[in-house]
Amino acid sequence: MSTFGQMLHLARAGASVLHIASYEWERVRGLVTGLANELKLPMKVWSQSSGLYACNEAGEVSVDDAGATDPLEVLRQIHGAEDSGVWLLEDFQPFLREEHHPLLRWLREIARLPPSPRRVVVLSTPLAGLPVDLRKEVPTIELELPGVDDLRVVLRDVGAALGKRTSADEALLDAARGLTVMEARLAFGKAAAQLDRLDYGAVPLVAQEKERIIKQSEVLEYYPTDARLTDVGGLDQLKAWLDRRGRAFGAGARDFGLDAPKGVLLLGVQGCGKSLLAKAVAATWQFPLLRFDMGKVFGGIVGQSEGNIRTALQVAQALAPCVLWIDEIEKGLAGMGSSDQTDGGTTARVVGTLLTWMQEKKDPVFVVATANRIDMLPPELLRKGRFDEIFFVDLPTCAVRADILAIHLTKKRRDPKEFALADLAARSVGFSGAELEEAVREGLYDAFAEGRELHTDHVARALDNTFPLSRTMRDQINGLRQWAKVRARLAAGDPPEPLAEEAPEAAAPKLRQEASRNPFIPEVRS
Repeated sequence: MSTFGQMLHLARAGASVLHIASYEWERVRGLVTGLANELKLPMKVWSQSSGLYACNEAGEVSVDDAGATDPLEVLRQIHGAEDSGVWLLEDFQPFLREEHHPLLRWLREIARLPPSPRRVVVLSTPLAGLPVDLRKEVPTIELELPGVDDLRVVLRDVGAALGKRTSADEALLDAARGLTVMEARLAFGKAAAQLDRLDYGAVPLVAQEKERIIKQSEVLEYYPTDARLTDVGGLDQLKAWLDRRGRAFGAGARDFGLDAPKGVLLLGVQGCGKSLLAKAVAATWQFPLLRFDMGKVFGGIVGQSEGNIRTALQVAQALAPCVLWIDEIEKGLAGMGSSDQTDGGTTARVVGTLLTWMQEKKDPVFVVATANRIDMLPPELLRKGRFDEIFFVDLPTCAVRADILAIHLTKKRRDPKEFALADLAARSVGFSGAELEEAVREGLYDAFAEGRELHTDHVARALDNTFPLSRTMRDQINGLRQWAKVRARLAAGDPPEPLAEEAPEAAAPKLRQEASRNPFIPEVRS
């Protein structure tokens, strides 16, 4: 049901106070004007800076009482009004706090008014969230981001206002999806000023402006990528699975009965290509990639964290189809179990919002979440329905290590055929893809310092001087492998290689303070 339909049904059901959460004052005012027209009631708009304005059926405003800037006095007037009407109270969020108890009490009194005369108050705030006093009596409606039809109206309005030639190209409208009306107006205006027109040629400029605006949210990052699946070594089973899922976004999939794919959770060892895969999937499917930083969701203001998560998910839905990349998701979920004791339940509410959205979403937003530590993941995340599948990304096998070395040598404009890749792969047991990449980079530094061309010996020396993570995290990796045997699918078809046994003389030496005796240990007397 549309936002306007929800408002109309609630008003006809007898609701005297409604709450709309949106930054888009223009759309909110338009919806409330439509509500007043449908109910055949006069409408007034209030703000603390301008007082009361009368609003006609076309949305044009005129001064009614410029001195009525006291919110408490306005609520009293509404409560005692003998005539029916609709009142829109704009930017009312500063007064919806517990310290403004008289205001909250008057709103509760208005919510309990008899049906005649008909008085409807609409509270407008940027974010959702009401004080405990009002939650049971005042319904909240969150205004979704504008769709293509709304953006087409903005495009034509900007073109007419600036006197520029306008073409409502679908690609141009798609480029603006995820923006509010005000942001889209600014993006279109900036492109028109630069190109002197608004057509397909403005798509890159609008996309750049959208990237800048989305970054301002600090929670989402619009992530351009040119990575390819061929840049990821190995993981053949995962790549095949993603290829099948990608086809489900194509034409005919819905008619065939397929639901939009939900996403995939990638568990495994650090540096084995999980994040690179997220970038490659978005580039391969030609979907926009949004990086979701859960650590930035949490804010210090009451209700800010919950508002941030809702805004981020709304943007993702508005940009659908897209890939939503949640890197190291376990760090964002840390502390969920003790949330009620440590942060008043904020973490639990934020995570609950995310999990519910993942379960119920119908829009084609494909979630790629990565995690390194399974012990920090709540069981609610791992149940079926949140993700289509859970894959375990292990350390590369010998053949895959050779492929990874070839990929990175090619990126450095070297011919892999000139290197003994089999020997390098054999001496790098337990190395991750990131460590192999670093060995190639280190070999280049050594070769440049010697004034020579890069040779196998340079890369081999870098490998020998590297202490891979698999040696310091041997027990954790074996634990991950045991867990994944029964709870996840393997991303690679080949069985994992056993980690090399550590020779006693190769063990890391103890620090001096570890070997010395602690002088504060009491002596036991017999």
